[in-house]
Amino acid sequence: MTSYDFNEHRHNFATWTAARASQRGFAKTPIIKTAIESSGLRRFAEMELDDSSTDFESFHKSCAFDLIDSFRNQDFSDVSYGRAAKIISIYLKTSVILTSKGDCRKSRIIHPPIDNILLTKIASIYPSLRHLKSVKWTTLSENAYWSLVKELKSEFTPFDWTLERFWQLEVS
Repeated sequence: MTSYDFNEHRHNFATWTAARASQRGFAKTPIIKTAIESSGLRRFAEMELDDSSTDFESFHKSCAFDLIDSFRNQDFSDVSYGRAAKIISIYLKTSVILTSKGDCRKSRIIHPPIDNILLTKIASIYPSLRHLKSVKWTTLSENAYWSLVKELKSEFTPFDWTLERFWQLEVS
């Protein structure tokens, strides 16, 4: 039996949170776990290297396609870039941002999780961004995701975990 250390614990929890946040009407946790473990997410989270924003965008694209390829290899052919991006952001939020209390260079370049709650709230506050309430994160293509990121970056600085000030859990 291998030893159970903090990195393994963090990876397991980050995998679970990413699965739960992205799986509505999609795949079960073991399938998402297989996809995560086929990507570079854990390696990125555990690296000491502080990447630049440009390096992170390259990593993000590569990681998203690793996730998408893994899902397709597991017979999930209809996987959007938006869903892969949500897995990436939630995994890294859990494993990097929360464990560093948002106080590391990686925390300032990792994208915030983009979902309906965030986009709807931003749309309700900023009239010029009203169109965001109709964006469906689960169906975003690669181009649509990066166009949305560009638009959000032009409106909000920094574009990092602090954008989640607009994400408010609705209690019904």
